Amino acid sequence: MSYSTPYDQSQSWPTPQLQNAAQYRLWLRCVYAVVAGTLLFNFALAVVNTNAFRISESLVILCEMALLSAALFLVFSRNSVLLLLLLLYFSYMGLILALRPELDLKAIRDFLIPIVFYMIGRNIRRIEDADRLVWICTILVLAVGFFEFLFLDIYTRIVSIFDYYVARGTLTADANFVEGSNLFVSSTRIGGRNFLAFLGNVRASSVFLEPVTMGNFGAFLCLWALFRSGMRHRMLMFLAAFVAVVLPDARFGMLVCFALIAAAILGRILPRVSWWALPLLVLFALALYGGWSTTIGWTDDLGGRLLHASQLLQKVTPEILFGVERNIPFLADNGFAYSLAQIGAVGLMALWTAYMFAPIEDQRAIQFKALAATYIALLMTISNSFYSIKLAALFWVAAGAADVMRAGNRASVDARGRHSS
Repeated sequence: MSYSTPYDQSQSWPTPQLQNAAQYRLWLRCVYAVVAGTLLFNFALAVVNTNAFRISESLVILCEMALLSAALFLVFSRNSVLLLLLLLYFSYMGLILALRPELDLKAIRDFLIPIVFYMIGRNIRRIEDADRLVWICTILVLAVGFFEFLFLDIYTRIVSIFDYYVARGTLTADANFVEGSNLFVSSTRIGGRNFLAFLGNVRASSVFLEPVTMGNFGAFLCLWALFRSGMRHRMLMFLAAFVAVVLPDARFGMLVCFALIAAAILGRILPRVSWWALPLLVLFALALYGGWSTTIGWTDDLGGRLLHASQLLQKVTPEILFGVERNIPFLADNGFAYSLAQIGAVGLMALWTAYMFAPIEDQRAIQFKALAATYIALLMTISNSFYSIKLAALFWVAAGAADVMRAGNRASVDARGRHSS
């Protein structure tokens, strides 16, 4: 297969041109390595913390920044759109962060991830190359997940997840309510599993180290399989999605999968602006629910989490709305409130609008945007987990690749390859 002719991207959104097949293949391997690194670096650090030396929060941040810098290097060029996006983004973040008492690097990082990895995705020449990336990540996640589930004693001797989260400062030593467990605090379903109860009470976390992101990853696999109707082994991708949801007993991940099926159908009918508005509608409905509800306490089920998320929205002040609050309360259990506090409504809407109305090569990309809007809106309802690089990097590369996918792309590339060879 030869790639002697550069992939002709939309003229309205110029991208770097990799001049020959060798350059593109090398670049693509580097992309695969960086995205795989975003999946694996927490797992690798947990292994190091268990078997070599104690890690720190600073080391975790350093590794994540190294991966983000490598991703930026892969996409950085004289691309006027990327340069303009980065200029506007850093200028805006500098403005709102100047009104806070200290520099919040996490706020900058959270929204730099979508920009950088989305632009990487727009440089992928063939959608089949994105398929391959998704498959690589799927094999890595399921391989470690099955090893954890089938050989738990050996697994916990190799990697002590709870100790890792204590070392990096996310948990305290007395936060584990399962005595003697080395897993994450939510990795044991005390009341029994929701799916396939005979599998026991352990919820597999795989390379993500905690089961929630594992379930969200399974929902992403369902999203990609729904979108990629022409993908080879598509049914195996659906099966992988099911396994990635069942192993962590992710009831919310399963709910997201059902919602994605509906979005895949409606994405062929409804216009793009409808999907642009979907997160706003979900946010509005959540705010109404919180305003009408008189319940104070909440339970750890779907209804309780929605109630808790709606209550967090009540904490959004005008300062939080515009991203200039000096003393931000805990909002991580509501992705919408968290986003407003980090970047403000103006910045959030600007980035969302830029993605939803970015130039596309084929109308099928609108279906991906419908799936993406549904996926993001649901995940943001009850947590800010979507901002984690271990999930967001792969998602945004796929989103960029979907926007530049062309009808008949594979056939045209194959024809060029046969001609040049």
